Amino acid sequence: MSAADERLAGLLNRWSASVDQHARYLALDDAAYAKVQDWPKHQRPNGWVLELARARLVELQRLADERKSRGDAGFAEALELMAFLTSLLGSEHVDRFIPLARPPSTSPQEALRNERQRARRQATAAMKPAASARPAAARKPAPVAEGPTGGDRATATVIADAVRLISWGREWPQLAGLIARLANRPPEAEVWKILRKYRAAIEAQARRPRD
Repeated sequence: MSAADERLAGLLNRWSASVDQHARYLALDDAAYAKVQDWPKHQRPNGWVLELARARLVELQRLADERKSRGDAGFAEALELMAFLTSLLGSEHVDRFIPLARPPSTSPQEALRNERQRARRQATAAMKPAASARPAAARKPAPVAEGPTGGDRATATVIADAVRLISWGREWPQLAGLIARLANRPPEAEVWKILRKYRAAIEAQARRPRD
């Protein structure tokens, strides 16, 4: 066997093995097929293309064996030259070809099973509620509206006046002046201090939002 015959035989063996692997990859979906290896850009071969390639490989192998048995070393050399020239200048760029497949580390069935398991894990993770950034025990309690102590009658009176005035439609900036003019009420400056300190409690009782 000449060196050209050996190279041709090795090439045909690699092509045949690649076609067999692609035939097994037909069971994979597109996502799993894309992860088998880093494929060049191509149109994924279907069953018809693979069967056509397998038939032509069988015929080419038959011709190569026949010429080799005749001692025709030039046949393998001519095929090598043709393959070289075709890749160099005879072919236009096409997407429909069968890229060489490396021997897989896992079977197509295992690759398909792994892809399905990964998809299930992603779907399960997507259904879980997002984790809170802070645990419930560490959350600060909502602020409670502060109210006056029972012994502070002046403060309680001002708060009651403010609630009543707001319910009558008075605006917040008017409250201190109106309340200070009532009998037995603190001065306007003191009324303002009480209003600012207990504004949340006043508005909660009056059920009106802040201005």
